[in-house]
Amino acid sequence: MAEAKIKTIRSMVNEINFVGRSLLSVNDLTDDQMYGLFNLALALEPFNRSMVPLVTGNVMSTLFFQPSTRTRMSFETAMHRLGGAVISEANPMVTSSAAKEESLSDMLKVVSKYANVIVMRHFNDVDARQAAPYSESPVINGGWGHWEHPTQALLDLYTLYRTYGRIEGLKVCVASADLIEARTGHSMAQGLARLGAKVVLASPQAKRTPEDVREKIASRGISVEEAFDLNQDTFNDLISGMDMVYLPGCSAPKGAEAEAFKAVMDNYFVRYETLEKVANDSNRTIYVTHTLPRRAGEMDLRIDTSPSQLYFEAIAYSVAIRMALVCAILGV
Repeated sequence: MAEAKIKTIRSMVNEINFVGRSLLSVNDLTDDQMYGLFNLALALEPFNRSMVPLVTGNVMSTLFFQPSTRTRMSFETAMHRLGGAVISEANPMVTSSAAKEESLSDMLKVVSKYANVIVMRHFNDVDARQAAPYSESPVINGGWGHWEHPTQALLDLYTLYRTYGRIEGLKVCVASADLIEARTGHSMAQGLARLGAKVVLASPQAKRTPEDVREKIASRGISVEEAFDLNQDTFNDLISGMDMVYLPGCSAPKGAEAEAFKAVMDNYFVRYETLEKVANDSNRTIYVTHTLPRRAGEMDLRIDTSPSQLYFEAIAYSVAIRMALVCAILGV
């Protein structure tokens, strides 16, 4: 009988075959590479609260031109857990030479002389995409404009995979009052569809998922459903048949438009009673996850302590999947 080959961390990294590459879009990864990252993350989970020295001597730079708690801190935690070092710019428009009108391309070229990998969040996806090739080190998109947030989608896909053991065949509703600007929704919808989930995109028709995102999904011969202009009743009817509700979040505008926008957001309010009824009637759990942060009144807080809650579970998974991504890019 042939002996089963034991997989090492190094062999798993080699199988992913992503060393030295940047991650700007979820489409930079093949389906096999995504599953490879999931399996590597699973192997690294035991080190979420300790340290495994796999990238000692490497430096990560985090450049965040927009506020962040979870993305920046989870990447920095992941790098520290792997034995690497971090240099961080959390307010570069004030404390870096960007305040002196240094171009983003020059900044990335300079920082790549210090760092082995750069994680950047930026308010302008066009500028970010144009500047990224100037870096001499791999660049990871930590959320760019209204375009994509691939690592948030990766961690939410991984959370779904850890919850069910699969993604194929699951019914997932991606819901937002504005799917134009929901960059995480764009990455997640593409990842879900590619890995075989049955996806419903719920939003006002005027704020539907951008055409280029829908075209990318369609170009792979995959179709997704869209549900427009729902009210809270019809939305909760829709999610009653789902395995997961995915809330990518969106920032309510300020000023006179804020209250009107929040009223539209209330149409996508997941009722605790809906989840409870499905659990009681069919012994089935509808999971709910949110990319966070959430605004007051955006969801029923009773979900926080219910079996349906996945958004806080995803926080722990975020460290493991980002550890896996860093290893896949830097090698071990």
